[in-house]
Amino acid sequence: MIQATIDLVKEIAAQRRTELRVIPQTWEYQPFQALLIPVHSPEEKYFGVWSPEKNPIFEEPLLENPRILNGQYFTLYPFDFCNLQKCANEIPVFKPTAAGVITSFGTGDRLGLVSAAHLNALKKYDAFPVIAQQSPRELEKTGRSFQSVLVDAVWGVFVGGYRGKFGADADHIKDESRLLQAMESGFSFYTLDASEVMERSVLSKSEKELVEAFERLSSPQLAVYKRYLDRTLTLANGFQIDFREKNLLPILLAYFPVIDFIEHMNTLLDERISHYDLEISLDESDAVTSFEAHFLVAEELHRRGIDFQSLALKFPGSFEKGIDYRGDPKELEWNLRRQAIIVRNIGGYRLSLHSGSDKFSIYPVFFQETEGLFHVKTSGTSWLKALETVAVSNPELFRKIYDLSLVEIPENRKAYQISLDVDSLPQELEYYPDKKLVDLLKNDSLRQLLHISYGSVLRDYRQELCRVLFHHEEDHFKRVQENIENHLKVLMG
Repeated sequence: MIQATIDLVKEIAAQRRTELRVIPQTWEYQPFQALLIPVHSPEEKYFGVWSPEKNPIFEEPLLENPRILNGQYFTLYPFDFCNLQKCANEIPVFKPTAAGVITSFGTGDRLGLVSAAHLNALKKYDAFPVIAQQSPRELEKTGRSFQSVLVDAVWGVFVGGYRGKFGADADHIKDESRLLQAMESGFSFYTLDASEVMERSVLSKSEKELVEAFERLSSPQLAVYKRYLDRTLTLANGFQIDFREKNLLPILLAYFPVIDFIEHMNTLLDERISHYDLEISLDESDAVTSFEAHFLVAEELHRRGIDFQSLALKFPGSFEKGIDYRGDPKELEWNLRRQAIIVRNIGGYRLSLHSGSDKFSIYPVFFQETEGLFHVKTSGTSWLKALETVAVSNPELFRKIYDLSLVEIPENRKAYQISLDVDSLPQELEYYPDKKLVDLLKNDSLRQLLHISYGSVLRDYRQELCRVLFHHEEDHFKRVQENIENHLKVLMG
């Protein structure tokens, strides 16, 4: 039926004066003895349906009168959230699932185009794929919703013929409204970001201020304080956790609101869904997460009956967007070894590495110290591969994207902690040779510039960008897939 679909879609495209491409992939939909085939334009996703039934249950058909061939009706439907739910009721692999405490790897897709490429890379490795990964900040900048992110991720399953399991991560959730949106959309992985409730200023308070704070402790806080006061825990290799008063009180004051926040959000999850992955994010902080803070937070969450699967800590050094690790690798190794000891002592979860894109230099030690049990998140690296494709195939659009990114640096860098060196950037690319544009993406500052500019670029050039990537889809997919495979090769060997 593929060739028949191609012929009919060409006819429909000509009538509608648009571009449509058929993906040679088929899925059976049993209730109507239907066959589903992916079809897309530069910006829209559809599925063609062949069925002996003239009007299957899908909504908003593009054709008033279905075409008929050999007793089979054919029409196109939008691959949207409503129709996805109908498909997923009969095709279980279209629904994200929880991974549990196993090795997993997350791939964000800001354009919603390359989840199939991500899956093609990930299926070669023993890592559970989490392919719908987006934060509220990214949703706002890209003009998307949790529903559309999930639809785009499942599109990758659909067009790639992927028959395995995958996860969908509602990343860096800080409030109830976003949590509810993600739950209603059917996500399976929830990353709770406690950065806005953490009392970070407490960690630098004077002794007098701490004494005053101690006198204001609530009964629940005081109970935790007494539980840990003056405990010294000796773990593997003689590593000690020290809860003497001078260490304990600042940690308690800083992280107790975090524990309350996680409990509240976890209660909302438990009230509505039964199976999900929960990640705790402590990495959005200026200070490295101490061993004592890690131990206390994990222990107290378990004490409250909160079952979380991964924990993202603030590690030494700098994990900036779009570039390799910056810091002392030996210090990171020393810290990771001890953080991993705590994980194995408490049990039931794994460490998570945020801003994991392009951190090639520290992947081997991260794999070694976690003994291969971890979650890693990548996102902007695939966005940069899209722009790399544009640099090669449409230099003029790349120059316009670059010029816009330069102009909007002050606004775009507000949302990210990066060491972008503006002075090292070329001020214009007008006379820069077309063939050398792609080489600019090897420059760290330029990579960071383009990484943080995606919101501006999509606001001004979304249609043009999508059209270029549509016409160079094979090259785009190849670049993204090879990039993720390069990450996995270094990370997992």
